[in-house]
Amino acid sequence: MIPKYPYYSYEEKCKQVPITFPPQHQDMQPGIESIMNPVPISDNPDYNGSGKLAGKVAIITGGDSGIGRAVAIGFAKEGANLVIAYLYEREDAEATKKMVEQYGQQCLLIEGDLRQP
Repeated sequence: MIPKYPYYSYEEKCKQVPITFPPQHQDMQPGIESIMNPVPISDNPDYNGSGKLAGKVAIITGGDSGIGRAVAIGFAKEGANLVIAYLYEREDAEATKKMVEQYGQQCLLIEGDLRQP
């Protein structure tokens, strides 16, 4: 089961109605996950890896945040060491690396735009 955010407050409209988190917008893309409030959920604490990727190395582009971060954590739980390529979000990439290392895997960060030759 994927964890869900709890409601952070309530408002009165003839009855108590939960208030969901507001949408977030960043003018620069890719966005910077570290400034989001609340920070997106990237790890499912209920999932335990089974070692299917033990001894493998995975290269993940965009693994510093969002879906890429979730994939990186999932691969680490399965036993893979990781190489994560990202554009300029160093703080987000370092946070992902720390999460990967919590699962006992190695993580190499490479900053750069892989679209450019």
